[in-house]
Amino acid sequence: MMSQVIGTGCMASSVIGTFYAVEKDYLFATIAGLVCFEIAAESADKTSECPGTFKTKLFDKITTLSDTSINKMKKFEERK
Repeated sequence: MMSQVIGTGCMASSVIGTFYAVEKDYLFATIAGLVCFEIAAESADKTSECPGTFKTKLFDKITTLSDTSINKMKKFEERK
């Protein structure tokens, strides 16, 4: 549904920028930010009927992510 909502790319950039503020490894910050953004988008999409409700729910979901939901839904593994 993100392709039907104007501003989701800008919102993703803002999320990445937020991660840059607290993580010195910019590659890791980018990956972590996009993972969290995608998890929020997937969660918002599950309960949205149209693009307008999706955008509102995306804002809500991105601000209420928890460690539990991130660890449950992430689709990558950190390698050291």
